[in-house]
Amino acid sequence: MNINNSKYIFYAFNKKWKSIRECCKYYEVRYGSVMSCKRIHKCTAEEAIAYCRNLKKLGIFYFKKVRWTDLKECCDYYNINYKSLCTYMQKNKISKEEALSHYYQYYKYNRFTYNHVTYDSFAACCEAYNIKSVCVRRYARKKHFLLRHAFASYLNYHNKRKMYFCGQEYITFTSCCRAFGCNASYVSAYAKRHGISREEALKFYINRIEKQEGQKIDSRTFVFRDSIYHDLSDCCRNLGINVSSVYGYMWRTKKSRVEAVEYYYTKNAEEQFEWESVLYPSLSVCCTKFDVSLKAVRNRAWRKNCSAQEAFRHCLKRKKHLEMDAFYYKGDRYKDLKECCKQYGINVQSVHSYRFRNKDSDYDEAIDYIRKITKQRQFIWDGSVYESINSFCRMKSISVSSVRDKARKKGMSLQEAAKYYIERNSYD
Repeated sequence: MNINNSKYIFYAFNKKWKSIRECCKYYEVRYGSVMSCKRIHKCTAEEAIAYCRNLKKLGIFYFKKVRWTDLKECCDYYNINYKSLCTYMQKNKISKEEALSHYYQYYKYNRFTYNHVTYDSFAACCEAYNIKSVCVRRYARKKHFLLRHAFASYLNYHNKRKMYFCGQEYITFTSCCRAFGCNASYVSAYAKRHGISREEALKFYINRIEKQEGQKIDSRTFVFRDSIYHDLSDCCRNLGINVSSVYGYMWRTKKSRVEAVEYYYTKNAEEQFEWESVLYPSLSVCCTKFDVSLKAVRNRAWRKNCSAQEAFRHCLKRKKHLEMDAFYYKGDRYKDLKECCKQYGINVQSVHSYRFRNKDSDYDEAIDYIRKITKQRQFIWDGSVYESINSFCRMKSISVSSVRDKARKKGMSLQEAAKYYIERNSYD
């Protein structure tokens, strides 16, 4: 008989029903479960309804062809919020199976897969990558991108905004400035005004804040490990600790002064270096005493995978060997190339770089060339000689790019352009 016929009548439990669905609704059992039971057990609709009513009394239900005795266990298996499901059932007055089916379809539709990992929702995926989902959705609408394409593009943009400063990673430049107690807009404006990088500008502001905070803190006595010091700087000086490093550690970790000093005191104790039965505070102190390059020792230890003592022994032996061979330039005798470069005020690394680029050149030719370009770069102001126009502008707190532009556009010398900006700053 066709149950879609308007004359169809269903008899069950000594009652007459318009349809099987109406009977299921009356006895509060799920129509889909009844039809599945009827097909599986090959029984009548009345017997299937009775069987489902029985299961309901025992708290047993079927979902996705699996028999469940606990609704909470079923929700946990399919990653469905149990409390939300119960609220939905009570509000809409529906069965467990219907509510589970609704939430299963909802979560299945809202799940988001990225990089072969499936998340409960798009918001959960954004949270895992520390990104705001509302920003990605706004970006997708603006660029007319699919959500997945927008997420990948925004994630790339988000990673580019990250900043590394003092060995720490920050989400943005603003968060980095906030961590050190600086105003990001002031730092950016200072960097643009003086033609320097944002990192250099941030270091300038940190040093300025350090001096201001130092004046407040250093006015009080400081106690560390039952010893009383005049101030924090005095304590760091006695313990061989860099006071600027202590302040930086305090800002980064939000620790107290005592905790910051304790951290560096313990760190220095671990970095002690022993050479010829003498214990030095660190490898750096030992290298300074014997006039050995710390960088060369560390590079040797890393390349040869040897201890610091072995690397230091090799570098010290090499230094003594080089000291036996004097260096001559224009008939004058020097201890080494470094001493010669220091005498003429040039960079020894620049000499080595020139010889590396010009394989056929000797040291005399390299020194002559570096002396020549160093002299050309010098900037003279009121009888004083500065290393370059950049260093002069940095000392006078004026923008080197503005000075160069002014000199080029007006056809004047760099000294006249610099004088113009110095006078303008004095008027301001």
